Amino acid sequence: MTKRINALQKQIVKEGGTAMLVTRLSNIRWLCGFSGSAGILLVTPKKAWFLSDFRYQTQAKEQVQGAEVIIYKKSAWAEFTSRKGMNAGAKLLVEGAYFTINQMHDAKKVWEKTEIIATSDVVDKLMAVKDEEEIALHKKAVAITDKVFNDILSLIKPGVRELDIALEISYRHRKYGADGDSFEPIVASGWRGALPHGRASEKKIKRGELVTVDFGCYYHGYASDLTRTVAVGKVNAKQREIYDIVWHANSAAIKAARPGMKTAELDAVARDLITAAGYGKEFGHGLGHGLGIDVHSWPRVSSLDPNTLQEGMIFTIEPGIYIDGFGGVRIEDDVLLTATGAKPLNKAPKELIIL
Repeated sequence: MTKRINALQKQIVKEGGTAMLVTRLSNIRWLCGFSGSAGILLVTPKKAWFLSDFRYQTQAKEQVQGAEVIIYKKSAWAEFTSRKGMNAGAKLLVEGAYFTINQMHDAKKVWEKTEIIATSDVVDKLMAVKDEEEIALHKKAVAITDKVFNDILSLIKPGVRELDIALEISYRHRKYGADGDSFEPIVASGWRGALPHGRASEKKIKRGELVTVDFGCYYHGYASDLTRTVAVGKVNAKQREIYDIVWHANSAAIKAARPGMKTAELDAVARDLITAAGYGKEFGHGLGHGLGIDVHSWPRVSSLDPNTLQEGMIFTIEPGIYIDGFGGVRIEDDVLLTATGAKPLNKAPKELIIL
């Protein structure tokens, strides 16, 4: 953890700041190890302080590394005001995407003569490249989710509610050692497969339908995210067609990924294949996203972002086709980017499974 704070301290100097206030809890967890629900981290080029309240005094002292722990009685802002050694200096960096208006108001009252600068993705970019310990935790999360997928195949059948499948996913994640779901499981059958984020409903699965399941877990704070589409009973020609297109797009993107590649270039590999097959308008989201302590992390793998892939990143590749009133297909893998290309972490089969 101390190495991570040291990396941020160097970045603060590069950004021209005299301090940085980290308020996003997942970023705080990555930097100093605290996993509770209330805290704030102030980092200068030479020192770091973590502040929380009475509820977390024991947890913070056990978990926090690389920062001095301060348990405040009134608020973090009162503590900043009363401790002269916690001056933010001339230029205070804050996390623009996560710093609230109220926090900005409080910060300006504490550091009246300090310029407050909203930054973008400073900590997120540090978090994007995983070390060996992080990779091992991601692999464990992925293995648990793969095991759950294999379990639920026997449960997906005509007459079963989507909601029942989702409940089984959540239960089995915890049963196999996960911290819990990394997001609410998506189960979308038949026409509901056209909803990319179709929350499980009371709808009962029918014979002849495709069923898309999208779910993941946290293991010691690190996320997995898997999508597979299966068929219940005989598939028709169009269902088979769109499945094969998506599978081809998924495989081609995994094969093409390399360090130094722009995320927009990787997105185009899958998108161009789907467009050439006549379904470009039915693939309306980005190809994927980073994975980390948050299930949706930097970078976005999208045509809309100018990010560059780096060795050690873990991200998803999840092309899809969604046809209103008909249904859809999405196939998603979590991949680790190595010096020689993308290594899929999932073992769950991708050939069309007909139940």
